[in-house]
Amino acid sequence: MSSSRTDTLTPIAERVAPTPEQFRADVLPAGQPVVMRGVASDWPLVIAAGHGAHAAMAMLEAVSNASMTSVLRADPSLEGRFHYAGDDYAMNFIRGEGNIAGILAGLREQENSYRPFAIAAQSMVADHYFPGFSQAHPMPLVPVEVGPRVWIGNAAKIATHNDPIDNVAVVAAGRRRFTLFPPEAEPDLYMGPKHPTPAGAPISMVHVTAPDFDRFPRFASALEVAQVAELSPGDAIFIPRDWFHHVEALERFNVLVNYWWDAQGQGGTHE
Repeated sequence: MSSSRTDTLTPIAERVAPTPEQFRADVLPAGQPVVMRGVASDWPLVIAAGHGAHAAMAMLEAVSNASMTSVLRADPSLEGRFHYAGDDYAMNFIRGEGNIAGILAGLREQENSYRPFAIAAQSMVADHYFPGFSQAHPMPLVPVEVGPRVWIGNAAKIATHNDPIDNVAVVAAGRRRFTLFPPEAEPDLYMGPKHPTPAGAPISMVHVTAPDFDRFPRFASALEVAQVAELSPGDAIFIPRDWFHHVEALERFNVLVNYWWDAQGQGGTHE
């Protein structure tokens, strides 16, 4: 993507740490994405991340158990893009299993590599892998019954997709860039098949960070309505239901914590 296209993307609206009452009265009813700076600045994990990636890793490892989870790994040549390998819709990554200690060891192994393998452990139910996480890291903006999910990895790119439920995502370590598209942009996003998919939801066939406009010319129209923001530890973003989003982790160690729920306040189970 040329700088002339990215530099003109509309910034996502921002607010400084709204109260739960302000979130429910102003942010939710508007149905528009909002970046909320400093919402989780007092989280223990965010404070640890302020002392560096290894401090955050040590904290996570200390409170984790040995439960196994799915882990994605992609070749360095793919530059962190978890996607399809070709027109046959085979995946461009391998899927394995590991516990938190093993995942963190793998990330430490890759952090000094000039071209690291991309590693991602996604959508882990926080309290299952890190007992007591939700109590130590409260999120009063979301319904009380909605539990957190944890995403750990290095500089990976999650392809553009959308979810049928509301989402608050908190950057707990590292930095992430979110590029959002409204639901009406779907015809210009060149969505892939409903099956197979990398993680359950159909994804755009366009690489946001390196789009092929010859192959996907209408994507230029999608960029005209796109919104973008970069989040640091403690910042959160509200992504309304059905909004498409591309998520790019920008550092060698990144942790995202997110909360999905529907209009009735029920926690989402989307993977």
